[in-house]
Amino acid sequence: MKRKVLLLFALVFMAFSGNSQVTSVALVGEAAGGWPGDPGNPGPTDVHQMTSSDGENWTLVDVALTDAAVNGGVKFRANNAWTINWGSASFPSGTGTQNGANILPIAGVYTVTFNSTTGVYNFAGGAPIPVVNIVGAATGGTDIAMTATSSESFTATNVTLVDGIAQFSVDGSNFGGDTFPTGVGTDPGLFIPVVAGTYSTITYNIATGDYSFNAAPVFNTIAIVGSGAGGWPNDPQIDANILATTDGINYSGNVAITPGEVKFRANNSWTLNWGGTLFPDGLAVENGSDNIPTNATGYYYVTFSTATLVYSFSIPTVAIVGSGTPGGWPTGAAGEVDPGVMTTADGGFTYTLTGLTLSDGAAKFRANNAWTINWGGNVDPATFPSGVGVQDGTNIPTVAGTYDVTFDRMTGVYNFGVLATENFNKSNFKVYPNPTANNWNFSAVQSIDTIQIIDVLGKTILTVNPKNTTAVIDASSLNAGIYFAKIGTAAATQTIKLVKN
Repeated sequence: MKRKVLLLFALVFMAFSGNSQVTSVALVGEAAGGWPGDPGNPGPTDVHQMTSSDGENWTLVDVALTDAAVNGGVKFRANNAWTINWGSASFPSGTGTQNGANILPIAGVYTVTFNSTTGVYNFAGGAPIPVVNIVGAATGGTDIAMTATSSESFTATNVTLVDGIAQFSVDGSNFGGDTFPTGVGTDPGLFIPVVAGTYSTITYNIATGDYSFNAAPVFNTIAIVGSGAGGWPNDPQIDANILATTDGINYSGNVAITPGEVKFRANNSWTLNWGGTLFPDGLAVENGSDNIPTNATGYYYVTFSTATLVYSFSIPTVAIVGSGTPGGWPTGAAGEVDPGVMTTADGGFTYTLTGLTLSDGAAKFRANNAWTINWGGNVDPATFPSGVGVQDGTNIPTVAGTYDVTFDRMTGVYNFGVLATENFNKSNFKVYPNPTANNWNFSAVQSIDTIQIIDVLGKTILTVNPKNTTAVIDASSLNAGIYFAKIGTAAATQTIKLVKN
């Protein structure tokens, strides 16, 4: 109970101290007349200053905003500088976070309110925003909401449709056309003949009626298969270690690797596959007979190009960055190397950094000195001193102090606290038999609080709370392959590899 009270006090103190640094707040951005420092807006004092009677709740009356252009929008910023600023993807209301996304408004005149402690904001007034939906049999029976991107343009993203007809509903009135995938939808008596598929974007202009259904690109799926990545396929099966792609050429993803052999294969079939002879980097051969030897254990970041056939298995560097860290936020300069680099002793599963001194502010974990792979909190606001990190998550608030930090790249779990793992190692516990066809038996010199069984994709498939020095987990229903057990005691955690025959 005492610990909870102290944590609550620390969070309240952080919020108060963060707010005490704010002496002024302004609404800035392209949709509000220009970003500070633009040629047409060079002044040191932001134009649209908000007023406040308590230094926390801020108001701006009758501000005229334009439709947000690409990469435009607005933000709240403090003290006529970018050190403290808030943004979010939501409009007309939402919760701004430090260095958050640009707010994309619809043209109009608004009264804006903002709380610099909680980040909550609201844009009131402006022209009413129409409710626009895609309706008809092609939606499968569920109307699909569209989002306003300007006062006239509306968009829906990543939509799956079936063969059938569709119209656009604007505040309850329906309009359609007779052509597909593009056309003009202004006639209540016409219906768009939709072809089944997944569409990356569907756009509709309520003023002109112009519409467009843009099909999502169809790419080969490519997965890593083999004894070094969870087992060879037992066809027919859906491969587990699917790599991500945005162009159908460059593929990447995180994969748990063990000693063995692997290949890249496409579309859950051996019709198209690639092998090689070198690890961790090499040049693949299409439909070659050689398997890539994986003579290591770790959680690797894998890249593969179907154009050049170059592949790479690497363990990323992970660093803690942010306004609450000694190095601050990265500037983006060429060749910049993050301070606060963490170390890993288990092949890239768990990263640690001891004696890190933080200030009140925010932080994130990022890999390879770039924002391509980064982790923030999975909720807004993120939790401190522990939580679960997700790709491109929210900034993690930091409270001043000195911490020992752990981060699990497989599960995303992070903790800012005191490490006490020196007496909790492989000599203190046993898991047997391993490999097993039926049960794993766990024993430890300390009482085991939790055991999480995690598959190679990082998904927790089973959690038990033994509260004892021994435990038995039934593995008979699990598929053959590699698993990981994350064992937790009152003092520390340890992750070990398991094999199911």
